[in-house]
Amino acid sequence: MTTFQRARSEEQRSERRRHILQTAAAMLAEMPVAAMSLNELSRRVGLAKSNVLRYFETREAVLLELLAQSAADFLTEVGEPLRSLVDAREPLDARIEAAASGLAASFAARPMLCELLSAQAGVLEHNISVEVATQYKEGARDSLLGLAELLRHLLPELDRPRSEQGANLIIVLICGLWTHTHPAPVVRAVYDADPSFAFMDSDFADALRQTLFVLLTGLSRTGSGTGSENTA
Repeated sequence: MTTFQRARSEEQRSERRRHILQTAAAMLAEMPVAAMSLNELSRRVGLAKSNVLRYFETREAVLLELLAQSAADFLTEVGEPLRSLVDAREPLDARIEAAASGLAASFAARPMLCELLSAQAGVLEHNISVEVATQYKEGARDSLLGLAELLRHLLPELDRPRSEQGANLIIVLICGLWTHTHPAPVVRAVYDADPSFAFMDSDFADALRQTLFVLLTGLSRTGSGTGSENTA
């Protein structure tokens, strides 16, 4: 283990926080959230557990910040590519299909983000202080509003309330679908052994694409607002 040296400047503290987050991200490439411990994170970072706690109050606080960063990066990275997939001249159904397919593929390409989202409410939002919860929710709110804005650009039929509802429901869909499309090894063995379970064994990207198409179709065809006056 590296000998601990206290970070003296804010720049050094920020760099140490980045190192902890990068190490946590590398661990999540190897193991699920449930298997990641603060002890192992501390060992890999090269600090005593008590020293890691100088920067993050709990394991959950580490993962929530990693989730917030991943969500913000997602919007930055996928916004322009998704806009290029949707042709405003196409009929509504075609634009919805393009948006649903693009969003599903984009989320599926980021398994760490989906894994963290699936653990958000049930695991990560526990064992944290009000301060950490507030900071996380402020970032989550900004990311949801950014996703809603992207939805309005892709589908101008959506007004602000329906795009915000859609953004919220997309996250709910990801949380549920990720868990159910990544079963435990014993359940995977059952699925593989008996073809009668095939309809219960879904691919995440395909299941998300189908459910997003249904969701966006419903939101785009309800309510009175259509057209550019409802975009922002």
